[in-house]
This record gives sequence, C-alpha cells and structure tokens, in this order.
Amino acid sequence: MKRIAHVLLLGALLSLTGCFSFNTYGPIGEPDRAAVVTSPRVAQMADVVVSVPKINDELRKNVSRQLTEQINHYIESAGYFKDVSVFPARLGDQDVMLKFNLTSLHGKRSTHPAYFPGALLTLTIYIWVNGPIYVDTYDLAGELTIEDRTGKTLAKAMERVDEPHNVGLYDADYAAPGLGSRQLRDLIAKLTDAAVTQLNTR
Repeated sequence: MKRIAHVLLLGALLSLTGCFSFNTYGPIGEPDRAAVVTSPRVAQMADVVVSVPKINDELRKNVSRQLTEQINHYIESAGYFKDVSVFPARLGDQDVMLKFNLTSLHGKRSTHPAYFPGALLTLTIYIWVNGPIYVDTYDLAGELTIEDRTGKTLAKAMERVDEPHNVGLYDADYAAPGLGSRQLRDLIAKLTDAAVTQLNTR
C-alpha cells in the first residue's frame, strides 16, 4: 500500500509540468559565425516591423525598438556589409536600406511524450540522465527587403524556422527566460544570408 502511495505521489508531482504558448523576442545575442556572404556596400537598417498578430501596440513598439538594436548589432558584428551606418546618416549612391518584417514569433512548450512514463518507470532516473522533459516547437517567420536609396527593391528574402527542440533538465533552455533566442537568431541569419546573396548578383 505504501509503495502504491509513493507511486501515486510521484505521478502527481510529474504531472505538474504543463504546456504553454509564447512569443519569442530575443535577445538574439552574438553571431554564431562570421557572415557566409558579404557585400562591399554600406547598409542602414530601418526600424524592424513586428507584424505578429494579437500583441498590443505598446509591446509591439518596444519589441521593434529592441530588435532593431539587436539585429543592427548582429549584422555589423557578423560582417555582412562593408559598414553599417545609422540614421540620420544619408545613404550614398551604392548604399542600401535593410527592412525586416517579422510575421510570426510563436513558440509552444509541451511535455515530452516519453517524460511521464520514463520518469515513473525509472523512479526519476530518466530525469537525472537528462531525458527530455519538454518539447519546444517554434513557428518563426519573416522577410527582409533590401532597397536602394530611392526605395527600389534590390533583393528580398522570406524564411521560416519551424522545428521541434527537446529540452532536458540540464539543457540551457530548461529554465531560460529567453526561450527561442537561438531560433530567432537562426531566422535572422537565414534571411540575411539569402538577401545578401541576391544583392550580390545586382
């Protein structure tokens, strides 16, 4: 009887892990690598457009400001362009304007299907050997348009990051406040790689 009670208590404790949805806003951090493609032009960034649905205007404005600063730093640090200028500097004849539009920043954390039976059958050894507790899934999408100083489109890229990610007790994402930061950084890298590659054919 006591063993059954212990199992039931353990089961109740394990069941406390829940699932929730969220939007990821970074921080995107430093580049993982130098730019795989570079342009000899000078670039300037417009304010990032955050067209994610169902967030209030104040949050949208704050996220736009934060991501504009972060992405500007990311692009400059990775070395995608000869130089990165900042408004109100005027664009030269060969300079370009970068316009990011982030259309989806959605993430969801769910309990991994193996977590409950694995932890229960092994009396939590499953947890301590870093068996997956959660599955984080992401649907991040956006576009990057590169324009000349007259507003003519020189390149345009649309990308999506849609991947599941298992999370165990010892993984950095287990209790991290910036869920999805790495995935958002991957999205920005994919957009910039694709758009700068197009730009270099002009």
